[in-house]
Amino acid sequence: MIKKVIALTILAYSLNAMTFQEARQVEKEFGVMKALSTYKTLAKQNDIQSMFRLAMIYSSGKNIKRSLSKSKKLLERASKLNHHKSTYYLGKLFLSKKSPYYDLTQAFNTFVKASNENYAPAQNMIGQFFANGVIVETDYKQAVTLFEKASKQGLIDAQCNLAFMYASGKGVFPNFGRAHQFAKEGYLKGNKKCKKVWQDYNLAKYSKDKGWKFNFYTKP
Repeated sequence: MIKKVIALTILAYSLNAMTFQEARQVEKEFGVMKALSTYKTLAKQNDIQSMFRLAMIYSSGKNIKRSLSKSKKLLERASKLNHHKSTYYLGKLFLSKKSPYYDLTQAFNTFVKASNENYAPAQNMIGQFFANGVIVETDYKQAVTLFEKASKQGLIDAQCNLAFMYASGKGVFPNFGRAHQFAKEGYLKGNKKCKKVWQDYNLAKYSKDKGWKFNFYTKP
C-alpha cells in the first residue's frame, strides 16, 4: 500500500514537472485527460503554448466539456503575451456566427493586431475583408498587397487568393499565367480555393508567367 502511494506521488510530481513538449507527447499517447492537469499548471505559469493548447481543447469539446468562454480567456491571455496564433484564433472566435462572441468589428481589429506583427494567416484574413468589402470599403489593391505579404511567407491560402485576383483582374491587370503559377501548388495539394480558381478559369491551359517584372513581387 505504501509503495503504491509513493508511486502515485512520484507520478503526480512528474506530471507537474513536465514541459509542454512532454505533456503534448503524453496527450498523443494516452489522451487529453492525462495531459490536462499539466497544461493547466503550465498555463498558470504563463506558458503560451499550453494556454493555446488548452484553448483549442476547450473550443473543440473533444473528451471534455466544451467551453468557449474558457477558450476565449486563454486566447486573450496568450494574445496579450504576443502569441500571434492565439490572436488569430481569437479573431476567428469573433468571426464565427456560431460563437456567442460573434462581432465582425472586433474580429477585424483582432486580425489587424496579428497582421501588423507580420502573421501571415492574419494578413490573408484582412485581405479577404478588403476584397469582400466586409467592415471596410472594398479595396482590391489593398487586398492584393496583404495577400502578397502572406504569400511570401509560404501561405498557400494567400497564393490561392492571389491566383483569383490575377485571374479575375481585381486589383491587378489580368494575368492568367501568373494566376496559374500562384494556384498550381495549392491545386496539386487539394486546396479548395486553388482548385476552384484553377477549374473556373481553366488555368491548366495557360503557361507560367516567367516575367515577374514588378518590383513588389518576384515569385510565389
